[in-house]
Amino acid sequence: MATNKKFRVKHGLEVNTLSGSTTTLVFPTADGTSGQVIQTDGSGNLSFITPSYYTDADVDTHLNTSTANANEVLSWSGSDYDWTSISTNFLGLTDVSETTYTNNGGKIVQVNSAGTALEFGGVTLGQSSRDSFTGDGTTTAFTLTQVYAGQNDILVFVDGVIQYPGNNFTLSGTTLTFTSAPVNSARIEAFGTTPLTTVNIPGDGTVTAAKLAASAYTRDIFTGNGSTAAYNLTGDAGSPLAPFVFVGGILQDPSTHYTVDVLASPQTITFTSNLPNGTEAVVVYGPVSSTGIPSDGSITFQKMAPSVFNYDTFTGDGTTTAFTLSQSVLEAKHLLVTVAAVMQTPQTAYTATGTTLTFTSAPANGAPILVRYYVGASLLVPTDNSVSTVKIQNSAVTSAKIADGTITKTDLAFNPEDDAVALAIALG
Repeated sequence: MATNKKFRVKHGLEVNTLSGSTTTLVFPTADGTSGQVIQTDGSGNLSFITPSYYTDADVDTHLNTSTANANEVLSWSGSDYDWTSISTNFLGLTDVSETTYTNNGGKIVQVNSAGTALEFGGVTLGQSSRDSFTGDGTTTAFTLTQVYAGQNDILVFVDGVIQYPGNNFTLSGTTLTFTSAPVNSARIEAFGTTPLTTVNIPGDGTVTAAKLAASAYTRDIFTGNGSTAAYNLTGDAGSPLAPFVFVGGILQDPSTHYTVDVLASPQTITFTSNLPNGTEAVVVYGPVSSTGIPSDGSITFQKMAPSVFNYDTFTGDGTTTAFTLSQSVLEAKHLLVTVAAVMQTPQTAYTATGTTLTFTSAPANGAPILVRYYVGASLLVPTDNSVSTVKIQNSAVTSAKIADGTITKTDLAFNPEDDAVALAIALG
C-alpha cells in the first residue's frame, strides 16, 4: 500500500484550470497575515488581502441616507431607507404624553381622552367600596382594602350607628382605628368612594368625591338643648339636599326631618322639632362647585332646562285687548310678543302683570298673537310668607308698588276724659 506524503512546491505553484481553458491559477508564494483572505484579480492571480467592512458612512452612501447617529436604525420611509431614532424606554415614545414615572406606580397605560397619545391611567374599581368587620371587644385597629384621601371620605357604622371622624375613629392609610374597641360581635361597616390611588388626572366633568381632599368637606356638630331647632352652618352647603345629616347617629331625611336655607347668611339648618337636650347632630357637606349658587354672568343658554321657556298663542278678534297667560309674570319686558308676526314694544304696545296681557289697541280680527317667555317668569314670584326683611332692599318698596286697597285703617274711639289722664301720665 502506498504511503501518503505531503506535496511541496519550492518556487511557487501554478495550477491549470479545466481542460481547454487557458487560465492558470497562480498562488502566492508567501503566507498572509492573520485574518486575511485570498482574492483573485480575475486573471488567475491569487493574493492575500485584508477584507473591508461596511461602516455607517458606507451604508449611508449605498442607501442614499444621511449619516447615522447613536440609537438609530434603518427604516423604510415609503420611498427609501433612512436612519430613524429609537426609544430606549416607554417615556421616549413620541405618542406618550407622560414625562416621568414619579407618582405613577400601579397605574396602567391607556389612550388619552383626545385619542392622540398614551398616558398613565387608573384601574377602574367602581364608584364605591365596602369593608365589613366583626368586633371582638378588644381590637381597635382594622385594615381596609383601599386607601382614601382622608377620614371624611368614608362612612363608618358600628351596629348601624354612624361613627364620627376624629371622635370615634381615625384613618391612616388603610388602617381604621377606633377610639374604643367595638364590643364583641359588633357589626362594623365602612363605606367609601373610589380610592384616590386608582384615579389619574381626570378629564372635564369626571371628578368624583374620591379625588377631593379631606379638607374639601365640612363637618358641623351641634348639641341640642331641648329648645332650639335652628343652627348656623359654618360653610356653604350648596343645596338643601346636599348635606348628610345625622341626629344621635341616625340619618335624617331632608324632606321630613329638616330644611336648609342656603340663601341665609350664614346658612342655617332647621330641624322639624327641637333637638333633645344633649343629643348631637352632625352635618357633613362637601364642595359646592357643582351644586352651589352660580356666579354672576356664568349661566349660559345650555344650562337652561327646556321647562324654563314657555309660550302662549291667541287670535285677535278686533275688540279684545286683555288675554290670560298660562304663566305669571312680573313685567311686560319678560315677554316677547308678536302680532301678525310683528314684534310689539313692551309698555307701548302692551303691558303685562300677573297672568294678564293687555294691549294698548285690540289686535285685528284673525291676527295671530304669539307670546314667548324668555325665562321662567313664574320662578321670580315668591311664595306667600317667603319674603323676610333681609330680602327687601332699602328704599326698594315705594308707594307705587303697593296696590290700592291693600292697606286698611282702624278707627279708634277717643274718650277725652280717660285718654287725657293716660296721656298726662305718659308725659309725666
